[in-house]
Amino acid sequence: MSMYTDILQAAFEARSGTTGPPMVSEAVRELRDCRSRLAVTRSTERRTDWAASALADQVAYDVALIELARSVGLPCDPATFDQPELRRSELDRELAARGVHVDGAEEREEASAR
Repeated sequence: MSMYTDILQAAFEARSGTTGPPMVSEAVRELRDCRSRLAVTRSTERRTDWAASALADQVAYDVALIELARSVGLPCDPATFDQPELRRSELDRELAARGVHVDGAEEREEASAR
């Protein structure tokens, strides 16, 4: 297990112990919120604490992704995130196959159809 998966496991256990599994709509909303924070930490303007902030945002995103995956019945565990970018892509595809689109494309299509 990598250092990142250890951190992710600890964060997931701390968060998941506070409430039951979220509803899918809540989990999607949380994931999108976390994704928007990822874009901020990837900006070219970096504060002195940017590395810690970037790590915290990545961990928060992955915790939200795990919760979303589990809320739709996909088995998902922090230990599978030794390569986070790869695992995120896999889960995005698996979620899309179940009709859960985390990028907001479905919402944009519905809005443009109105």
